[in-house]
Amino acid sequence: MKTLVPLLAVAALLAGCAASTPQTAQQTRPEATRSLAKIELLYNEEDQFTVVDGGGSAVAGFAGLLGPVGTLVALGFEVGNRATLADRTERRSKEFTAAVKNDGAASASLSRQFAERFAQRLRESGREVKLTPAYRVNGPVAEMQALGHRPTPGYSTLTMRITAAYGAPDATSSFKPFVAVEQVLRNEQQSVVYQATHTADLEEPAYFMYEGLIQDIAGAREGLRQGFAQAVQPAYTVMFGDDEPGRPGSATATRTAGLDAKD
Repeated sequence: MKTLVPLLAVAALLAGCAASTPQTAQQTRPEATRSLAKIELLYNEEDQFTVVDGGGSAVAGFAGLLGPVGTLVALGFEVGNRATLADRTERRSKEFTAAVKNDGAASASLSRQFAERFAQRLRESGREVKLTPAYRVNGPVAEMQALGHRPTPGYSTLTMRITAAYGAPDATSSFKPFVAVEQVLRNEQQSVVYQATHTADLEEPAYFMYEGLIQDIAGAREGLRQGFAQAVQPAYTVMFGDDEPGRPGSATATRTAGLDAKD
């Protein structure tokens, strides 16, 4: 599954959200982040799913064993498949996203569920949290800013880009879930304090063909939900360090603002 990370980075570019590269922290983490007691958490409320495969086929790796003609046929098949990767990714991603949205059994978006769990983890550390849905942000992590958002006085701002996907290293491998949480933390003056990314690929559920994935929307969505549930603590740790939840202190109830909130 390691090949999925660069593959999904390409998919992110195809979907319009620039992939990021690790950058040096502006201050030492977690000291720089632990001192921030009031945080406004901005997250993309609407789920945006990506379905991508690497194109081609595992047979291309054995092309040299097939003789000159077989090699040309295999490589031609490989190039032709990869040429349609962008179109196939866009079509399948839109179809899968629409199917999830139309699933009557689905409740709150996966992004919202994750953000609420993350906000609860922040509260357990003694912080005050304001939870604000926003439109999905694009661009490098360090530059992520929610469109039209006005920072809340007295609060630091934690902007998240939450991504869910199903990916396969090539066209003959199984589709498996992948989740990513990208974060940039700004202080009250809106200077970047720290940025971090947590990604995880899971082994289940696995779908040998795209048709199996699209026919099991409930199961596929549940796989992503479980992936996000497992990602809460690692995503917290990579940004704020490994402190103990439930530390003595006043944990203030999370506030949730609407997209058009002005406060």
